[in-house]
Amino acid sequence: MTATHEMVMVGVSDSGTEEWLCPECGRRTLMRWQPDYEKVVLDVGDELATHFGGRGGARMPTGKVNPEIQERDVEWLRRHGIDWHGQPS
Repeated sequence: MTATHEMVMVGVSDSGTEEWLCPECGRRTLMRWQPDYEKVVLDVGDELATHFGGRGGARMPTGKVNPEIQERDVEWLRRHGIDWHGQPS
């Protein structure tokens, strides 16, 4: 079973870019949301762990992913910087 680590938001720049940290393994990322979504990994941390997190009381739960995803959904994810087939984004 894959380890799960919870990311916590540790800062926000004046431009709105969020810095996220995994206290368990040291993974650090920068997140910029719509309209110009971008994720930059500053420190990789544990690449085998599943990282999750949320802000404002919302949480993204871990769990199994439905393998029946439609190609149109894969395209939507790709347009938003998410590669569904496991390639680094």
